[in-house]
Amino acid sequence: MHDERTAPKRIRVTGLQEAQLPALAATEQACTAMYHEIGFDAAEVPARTVADIIALTRQHDVRVAEADGEVAGYLAWRDEAPGVAYLEEISVHPDHQRRGIATRLLAELHERARELGMEQIVLKVRERASWAQAFTKKAGFAKLGDDAPAKVRAWRNQQEAAG
Repeated sequence: MHDERTAPKRIRVTGLQEAQLPALAATEQACTAMYHEIGFDAAEVPARTVADIIALTRQHDVRVAEADGEVAGYLAWRDEAPGVAYLEEISVHPDHQRRGIATRLLAELHERARELGMEQIVLKVRERASWAQAFTKKAGFAKLGDDAPAKVRAWRNQQEAAG
């Protein structure tokens, strides 16, 4: 299959702005539909509403990517003990996928995490979501193993203990 998509002329990453909320809710609906198409139900993968996205800002840094002036995707992350950056969400509207948007969002996260002294970024990926597995592998993420950095192993142990 040949993909005719071209990279946007400009990708701008900003903090979440109120005017972006409706487009982010639409992005959530479109991305959630991809999960539902492969068998996840709404309880497993619910679409965030505008209110849910606003609530994310209470504990997360929410960054929004615009491609040529149009909201294309977002990520939400937070600092978690023992000093790792936890990527809670990264979503790019299907119309904008495979155009460098998620890569740009991750670059912003890497830069901010480094500024704050965090060398590791952790995230959870659903195994049945092959596109998410492929993207995170391409982006340099690996499954957590016993050879993971000490802070990452400590984070995993805390997650397992919390249930």
